[in-house]
Amino acid sequence: MPVLRPIPVSLPVHGVAFAESVHGPGFRMAARADTFHKLIYVLHGRVLYAEPGKNPPTLIPAGSVLCVSAGVRHQLTDAAPSKLLLLCFSRAFLRREPGRAEVWRRLAGDGSATLHPGPSWGHRFGALWRAGLVEQSGAQLGHEVALGAAAGNLLVSLARRPGGPAPDQARRRVEAVAREMAETFYEPWSLERACDRAAMSRRHFSQLFRAVTGRTFLAALTERRLDHAARLLRAGQHSVLGAAYSSGYGDLSHFYRLFRARHGLPPAAWASGGSPKAKARNSR
Repeated sequence: MPVLRPIPVSLPVHGVAFAESVHGPGFRMAARADTFHKLIYVLHGRVLYAEPGKNPPTLIPAGSVLCVSAGVRHQLTDAAPSKLLLLCFSRAFLRREPGRAEVWRRLAGDGSATLHPGPSWGHRFGALWRAGLVEQSGAQLGHEVALGAAAGNLLVSLARRPGGPAPDQARRRVEAVAREMAETFYEPWSLERACDRAAMSRRHFSQLFRAVTGRTFLAALTERRLDHAARLLRAGQHSVLGAAYSSGYGDLSHFYRLFRARHGLPPAAWASGGSPKAKARNSR
């Protein structure tokens, strides 16, 4: 339901809250300073962000992220009716896990920051935000742990976004997808999913992906998965089935064929410490 005033946010004991704010015509927000940090994703519309007495309003378009630290006096005004997705979290939440505070400093500095991560990260944000909201709306076993994980993953994914300006926006989108795939290769990736992330045709995406990485999308995905499986097997703490599953493969026979083609040995032989060169010597 559209609101005309900022929604009230009350953090629970675990210190994380996901929220949605759909603004109606005439939305008004007085300057305020919250006791918690917040990340605001502009899903639709445009907002003007200002820190009264410090800087003039800045136009924030859809697809952008505002990172506002606790204690920063700020004000939002709609330039067009907007829909905002929020992640609010306490100072204690940052202190609870080593590294969280540093991630937030990279994003917001000592105060606030406006980021333009691109459409690929927007898909990632949507998935993590929805997962957090599902956990928040229920009382499943471990929901507080899952909420904290969703919030932490969201902050990390934003901090790891590709940086620096790029003259070719299409190329930048492909680079973002390549980075996302490299970090989440175990998920059910496909060329269709990658093209959707980059918002371009299969042909255009495939051409740019090869130009960016030197490989096809499928080759890059397969290499990432099989190298991960090889590391797990050599560590000696995973079965062949476990390594395959952890790397994104549900079909064990398919995994066997691909692994042998890449590493020169069946997975079990690789796990026992064999190598393609040793195998060649023993066959003479």
